[in-house]
Amino acid sequence: MNKIWILLLAAVLSFSAQAADKKSKINPAFKQLLTELKLTDEQKPKFQALQKEQGKFMAEQKKRSAEEKKTAGKPFYKARTAKLKELFNEDQLKVWRKHQAKQKAAREKKAQEK
Repeated sequence: MNKIWILLLAAVLSFSAQAADKKSKINPAFKQLLTELKLTDEQKPKFQALQKEQGKFMAEQKKRSAEEKKTAGKPFYKARTAKLKELFNEDQLKVWRKHQAKQKAAREKKAQEK
């Protein structure tokens, strides 16, 4: 009986460790972006808040139809762009736009492959 409990505990701990590993992994492209942006200590929490806000928005978008996505997306991204312009300096904004262009090209390439 003790062997069963030990095996069960080992299985639970291994699944917990795997889940923690998945959460700690950051997209390499995003990690590179963070390095290139060179955010100040003052900018970091503000940028993290914007990213969290976008994450919530994206989760909501998954529940919407294509037309609803377009309708909701335009004002959200317009406001987000305005906030980023306030947050970033000129050099950071150039880095951000370059990153966005790469992401757009990757999405278009993926769409063509389908």
